[in-house]
Amino acid sequence: MSVLGTGITGLLAFQRALATTSHNVANAATEGYSRQRVDFTANMPQRLGSGYLGQGVRIDGIRRLHDAWIDTQLRTSMSDSAQATARADFAERVDNLLADRSTGLAPTLENLFAAVQDVANDPSTLPARMVMLNESHTLVGRLDRINKRLDEQRQIVNSQLKDAVDAVNQYAKGVATLNKEILARSTAGSPPNDLLDQRDLLIRKIAEQIDVTTTTQDDGAINLFIGTGQALVVGGNNNELVLANLSADPYNPDIGLKTLRADEPINITRFMTGGKIGGLLETRSGVLDRAQNEIGLIGLNLATRFNEQNRLGLDLNGELGTDIFKLPEVTVHAGLKNSTDAIPTVTIGDVHELTPSDYRLRYNGTEFQLTRLPDNTPVALEPHPDDPNVLVADGMYIDISALGGAERNDNWLIQPTRFAASQLRVTMDDPVKLAATSGALAEARNLGTARLMALRMSEDPPTPETYLPAAVVGNTAGDGFDVLTLAYGADAGSATVKSFKVLDPKDPNLITPVSITFDATRNHFMIGEERFPLDPNGTTIIRYNGWELKIDGQPNEGAVLDLNITAVSAETPPRVATIVGPGWELDLRGTPAPGDLYTVELNKNRPGDNRNMLMMASIRDEKLIERQTTLQGGYSTLVADVGTLTRRAQVSRDAANVLLASAQQQREAVSGVNLDEEAANMLRFQQAYRAASQIIATSNAMFDALLSAVRR
Repeated sequence: MSVLGTGITGLLAFQRALATTSHNVANAATEGYSRQRVDFTANMPQRLGSGYLGQGVRIDGIRRLHDAWIDTQLRTSMSDSAQATARADFAERVDNLLADRSTGLAPTLENLFAAVQDVANDPSTLPARMVMLNESHTLVGRLDRINKRLDEQRQIVNSQLKDAVDAVNQYAKGVATLNKEILARSTAGSPPNDLLDQRDLLIRKIAEQIDVTTTTQDDGAINLFIGTGQALVVGGNNNELVLANLSADPYNPDIGLKTLRADEPINITRFMTGGKIGGLLETRSGVLDRAQNEIGLIGLNLATRFNEQNRLGLDLNGELGTDIFKLPEVTVHAGLKNSTDAIPTVTIGDVHELTPSDYRLRYNGTEFQLTRLPDNTPVALEPHPDDPNVLVADGMYIDISALGGAERNDNWLIQPTRFAASQLRVTMDDPVKLAATSGALAEARNLGTARLMALRMSEDPPTPETYLPAAVVGNTAGDGFDVLTLAYGADAGSATVKSFKVLDPKDPNLITPVSITFDATRNHFMIGEERFPLDPNGTTIIRYNGWELKIDGQPNEGAVLDLNITAVSAETPPRVATIVGPGWELDLRGTPAPGDLYTVELNKNRPGDNRNMLMMASIRDEKLIERQTTLQGGYSTLVADVGTLTRRAQVSRDAANVLLASAQQQREAVSGVNLDEEAANMLRFQQAYRAASQIIATSNAMFDALLSAVRR
C-alpha cells in the first residue's frame, strides 16, 4: 500500500475516534450511558523482498465499556436499597405514631385506670364516675384514631404499589421493544451500543421496583424473571403485572401476573421480594397488619374484661351491673373463587386465648383446615362438645353449619381483631350504672384458668334464700365444679346464716351433703351424732368436713339447715360453665383445678362498698393478652417491637445505600465518562488526525514531484 493509502487509513480511523470521543462528551450527563472506545488494529502487512511493509490501520470495532458482574451488583444494590428505604420510611411513621404520647395509647390507658381508682376511692361520687366514663370514651376515640392513621398509611402503601406496578409494566415493555430493535440492528460483531445502554438502564429501573434475574439468549435478547421464576420479559414479548383483589382481603390488593396464556391474572404476591414492591409488601403485612391487629386485641381484651367485672357488681341503684362497652363482631371474607357465597359465623369464646393474627379457613374436600397468617402455621381445630358444627381454635368459635355446600379449595379469611379498634364503642351513658359495689363474689382462690365471668339474679326480686352464701370448688378430678349451697328447712325461727366459707377445698369429705338440726332442749346443733353448742350471746360457729358455718340467733326446735352438693362439668376446650344456686346464677370460664374455690355471698352492706371497682382497677395488672402480659405490657411490647423493627430497617437502609454508592462508583470507574480523560483523548486524536493529514499532503507532494520529473 502506498504512503497515500496508509495516510488515508489513519485519517479515517482518527476521524472515527474523534467522533466517538465527541459522542462520549455529549452523553456525559446521560443516565445509564456507557463510555465507548474505538479499538484500532493494524492492517495485514504487505510482504516484500526486504520484509513486511505495514498497510496502515483499521477500526476493529467501537466497544462499550462495561462489566457484566458490576452491572449485576448494581442491580442488586439498587433493589436492596429501594426495599430497605420503603420499609424504613413507613416503619418510622408507625413508630412515631405509636410511641408519641400525644398520639399513642399508653397515656389514655393510664388515665382510664387512674379514673377507675378515683371511683374506687369514692364510689358514691357522681363526678368521679362521669370522669371514668369520659376516659372510656377517650380511650375508644384514641383506638379509633390510631386505627385510622394506620389505615391512611395502608392507602399510601397501596397507592405506591400501584405506581410501582405501572412503572414495571412500562419498563418491561421498553425492554421487550429494545430486544427487537437490538436484534434488528445488530451486525456481525457490531451491536448497537446506545440501545444496549438503554436496555440495561430499563432493567436497573425494574430492579428498583422488584427483584429481577436475567438470562441472555443466543441472539442477544435478554429475558427477565421475577419472584420464583415468573417470566416478565421473554425476547420481544412481555407480560404485565396487575394490582387487584385476587384473594379474600379487600383492603390488601394483590400482585398478579397477566400472561397471554391465562384468562385471569395469577396471584404472585407471596413470591414478590426485593425492590420497592417487596419493601411495601413487607411493610403492609409486617408492620401495618400487625399493628392494627395488636391494637384491636388490646381493645378487645380491655372492653371484654371491663364488661365482665362490671356485670359482677352492683350499681348505685343496687342493681347488677351491665356492659360498659359494645364489642365488635369478627370480620370474615369469602374467597373470590368460592363455590358458595356462604360464610362461617365466627364469635370470640375466650378473648384471652385470641392471638393478634388473621386466619384462613380452607376446605380440602374432606375437612376444614385453619392456618394462622401470615406464616401459614397450621392451627388445630377441635369440635365443640355441644355442637359438632362449631369448631374451636385460639379462643374462636367457628360455626360451619352454613357451609354445607362448600367444595374443595373454598376458603375464608377470618380477621378477629383487625377492625376491633375502629368498631369498639362505649354504650353506657349513665355514671350511676357503674358497678363499684361487690355483688356476690367475696373470695376467689383459683389454681387453674377458670374465672368468674358473670353473676345474675335468677329471681326478681330475690327471695330470702338468695341471701344464703354458697361456695364453688374445683373437683378432685379437675374436670368440673362442685357447688355447695345452703337451704333453710322448717322452723328456722330467728336464726340466720351469717357466713359460710370453705376452709380446705381439698378436704375429701367436703362435698358430702349434710343436714344440720337444732335440739332446743340441749341448745346445740347436730350433724349426725356430732354436737355443736349454741352460743346464746353471739355467733355459733360450726366447723365440719373442711367448711365453716356461722349462725346468728336461735332457731326453733327441730329446725333444719341443709348443705346440698351439685356437680357441674367443665368441658374441653374451655367454655362457660353455668353454676345455679338458690336465687342466683354465675358463669365460670376456663379449666378448673382441684382445690379452686369461689365463695358466693350476696352483698347486703352496700354504702361505701368499693370492692368491685377495686377489682376493676386491678385489671391493670392482670395478664390478659394471650394470658401472658398486661394491657400496658402488650402495648409496650408492640411499641418496642415496632421500634426494633424500625431501627433494624434504618440500619439496613443505611447499609444498602452504602453498598449502592459503592456499586455506582465501580460502574462509573469502568463505564462513566471522565471529561478530563476525554479532553486528553480529543487532543491526542486531533494530533494524530493532523499527522495523518500531513502524510497525505506529503504523499501528494511526492506525487507532484514525480510528475514534474516526468514532464522534463
